[in-house]
Amino acid sequence: MANNGRVSLGFVLDVEDGWPPVAVESLPFTTGLIEEYRLTKPPLFVKDLSVDDVIAVTEFDLEGNVVSWRHVVRSKRTTIWMLRLQQTEDIERALSELRTLGCNTVGLDSVGCYSIDVPERLEIEKIDPVLSGLDAECVAVAFPSLRHPE
Repeated sequence: MANNGRVSLGFVLDVEDGWPPVAVESLPFTTGLIEEYRLTKPPLFVKDLSVDDVIAVTEFDLEGNVVSWRHVVRSKRTTIWMLRLQQTEDIERALSELRTLGCNTVGLDSVGCYSIDVPERLEIEKIDPVLSGLDAECVAVAFPSLRHPE
């Protein structure tokens, strides 16, 4: 749905063995040029996508959801995912520390999925101590869109 240069696009996800827990992820974009969309929040399930990426949709399904897309411009922002494996207070502590450092976060607490947007100006080395403080038995961490130099 478009609204003042803003649009929400649904992305069709490959669900295997019940994961991810949704078949379509809806993400907010701003629009500029025709057929180009700039992501405004970090995705929870769409890989290789970061905030400020500009994409072009190459195929929609009959319901208007994105089936395939390509990058027009890749931002220099990194997306990190955290998945709660067991009950823990580590996640909220880590998210709070990451927000203090300047990251943006979104989450779907009901299924224990969280996404962190790491701005370009923030050195990835400042994120490492927060992530290394997580208990690997309780929280899995992935980098579906690593754009910072390693």
